[in-house]
Amino acid sequence: MGKALIFFLFFIFLNPLNLIAEPTAIKIVDFRVHALYRATKLTWKVKGDFKNPIPLQIMRADTFAEGPYKEVAVITLTPGKDSYEYIDKSLGAESTYHYKLVLKETRESFGPLSTRPYFSPPAT
Repeated sequence: MGKALIFFLFFIFLNPLNLIAEPTAIKIVDFRVHALYRATKLTWKVKGDFKNPIPLQIMRADTFAEGPYKEVAVITLTPGKDSYEYIDKSLGAESTYHYKLVLKETRESFGPLSTRPYFSPPAT
């Protein structure tokens, strides 16, 4: 019992030194999905302070907003950068696509947002 108490106190006193991981204090804001010709453009901004790069999953459901969702890409959020975009060109058939952004560290998700890309060539 004494060793457990010493171990507990050790981590309590070291916590101010940030040796215990703290939850990510960032938020995704202005998440938008734009329809393009045979593609979708996702844009978003990041608010909050973080010191290390954070992986963000871009998830897509091809039919229903409820899912199932599959990972399309992983983007690294970088300290000091607040605006991001991704163009998804891996679309199959003409359909409505649903997107979520998921912070890999916390599994916190943002979305879903839906769009229906253009599959006919633009008029000339």
